[in-house]
Amino acid sequence: MPSVHNWQLGRDMQYPYEGSYPERQFAFVFNINRCIACQTCTMACKSTWTFSKGQEHMWWNNVESKPYGGYPQGWDVKLLKMLDKANPKGQKWAPAHGPTEAPYGEFKGKTIFEAAGRATDSPASQRVLGYLPADREWSAPNIHEETAAGEVQVPGEYGASTQLPEHKVWFFYLQRLCNHCTYPGCLGACPRKAIYKRPEDGVVLIDQERCRGYRKCVEGCPYKKSMYRPTTRVSEKCIACYPRLEG
Repeated sequence: MPSVHNWQLGRDMQYPYEGSYPERQFAFVFNINRCIACQTCTMACKSTWTFSKGQEHMWWNNVESKPYGGYPQGWDVKLLKMLDKANPKGQKWAPAHGPTEAPYGEFKGKTIFEAAGRATDSPASQRVLGYLPADREWSAPNIHEETAAGEVQVPGEYGASTQLPEHKVWFFYLQRLCNHCTYPGCLGACPRKAIYKRPEDGVVLIDQERCRGYRKCVEGCPYKKSMYRPTTRVSEKCIACYPRLEG
């Protein structure tokens, strides 16, 4: 497997293909300090791109309440557990010391590409560590979020007591869409080479004429932003509104 440099990890890493870097990189920025989880951006994306038959479960953009929410449910926790199982207690960072080319330090753990061959419960042919969510995990973009839990005993008159809810809720809103990664997991996982990164702006797209619906991209994307459409039997994902980028 080729070795590519990942400056965010502070080291070289294994990736199924040689590095391919665009002239410029598309990015979409959310100010999480101002987000109130109104889901207006979610609905704007939904009503523009995924309103047709077979796309009912597709939310390319959504806002989650963390650490409780997830779409599909538990997408982040499940993958982190798989990584820890493939590399027990080894998913650690070495902090940066002084001026360095690794501003965040160096990640000593395994990436989803390096851990694929180490996971005992993954096929030997699996190039990217991941999993396919069950249908029920796509049931709702927001479920069981911001729910207070626990009770506290409060002394009352004559020694009696009553129970009041104890609100131990802390959360923040996380806006999510495809990251159009430098080293996309979906691209690395696709056996058909149906996914490519545009050289002019770095947008990651699926060539649906080449796609055969194997769902390896869904399995390989760590953020679960590539989704399978049963009516057409091919996968779809965020296209970064590229028709608008092209004017």
